Amino acid sequence: MNESNRAINCNVESCIYNKNSCECTADHINVNCTCSDPDCSDETECRTFKSREN
Repeated sequence: MNESNRAINCNVESCIYNKNSCECTADHINVNCTCSDPDCSDETECRTFKSREN
């Protein structure tokens, strides 16, 4: 995907899919819960994240 997905805001500037420090350009986004407790839904992480090479 070359264009950004303006419906998804991202503040992780170190991700290769982050354009202009706020727009996601990934083809798909996987968000997973980081808790092991099935009743916990307060903590999530983007599994699509890929770090920029410096």
